[in-house]
Amino acid sequence: MGARQHPFDSLMELDTKHIRLDCASLHIARDVYPYIDIPAYLGRLDALADAIAARRPGLDSIQRYEVMREVLVDENNFVGVDGDFYDPENSYVNRVLDRGVGIPISLAVVWLEVARRLKWPVTGVNFPGRVLVRFDDPERLVIADPYDDGGSLSLTDCRKLLKEQLGQKAKLRAEHLAPIDTRAVLSRVLNNLRTIYMMRGEWSQLANILRRLAAVEPHNGQYLCELAGLHAHLGNMRSAYAHLAVYLERIPDGDQTALVRHSLQRLEAAISALN
Repeated sequence: MGARQHPFDSLMELDTKHIRLDCASLHIARDVYPYIDIPAYLGRLDALADAIAARRPGLDSIQRYEVMREVLVDENNFVGVDGDFYDPENSYVNRVLDRGVGIPISLAVVWLEVARRLKWPVTGVNFPGRVLVRFDDPERLVIADPYDDGGSLSLTDCRKLLKEQLGQKAKLRAEHLAPIDTRAVLSRVLNNLRTIYMMRGEWSQLANILRRLAAVEPHNGQYLCELAGLHAHLGNMRSAYAHLAVYLERIPDGDQTALVRHSLQRLEAAISALN
């Protein structure tokens, strides 16, 4: 009997528009917090949305932004972490909801999921190095930075932040403020954790994150190759072989296909030598 599919992987089989960011984020956390009470955390997000809705901010993006910031930051103190930015706890949305602190992407998840409950046109922003949130109405948009006390950013502020992230020659372009979909948000959540666990040498957690990335981006063979390399490094040649076999199944004509086939032959020889 095969291994039971992880709930996150099941969600990733849906069309992107049907993937709930809150559920997916909480299922990512299950790899570290296996007994997480997912309905309780969804209820916390519901309560935050109810508190905002009770103030009836109307349709104006500025008013909506101001009320959301008031509830999330002034009253519930969701702020950027003041300490170890690379502590994994800062990346998991359940711990953000528990402690009120996080990194840009995990705080943005809270803002986005509260807004989704309100049916507001609020999206993540494809900004380099810092996930922002945009509030739209037919006449204007407001850019908010959940990591910096939920402050709003003018275009001048965005240019300054971009130069801080990419250097003084960086030019602000429309794509830097473009909305991103749920898969793109999840990829940024997971890639932050990928970097953290790689830096910390926590290989089992890194393997979990790479599995989730391979589910989010099923046609990106990089993560399957990294998984195979990690398992081979740890001496698990059969798992390495299995991940490369999945690569060939998903991406039979990819840029790395020839290299993957060669690696499979070597792994097959190594596995035969173990028998």
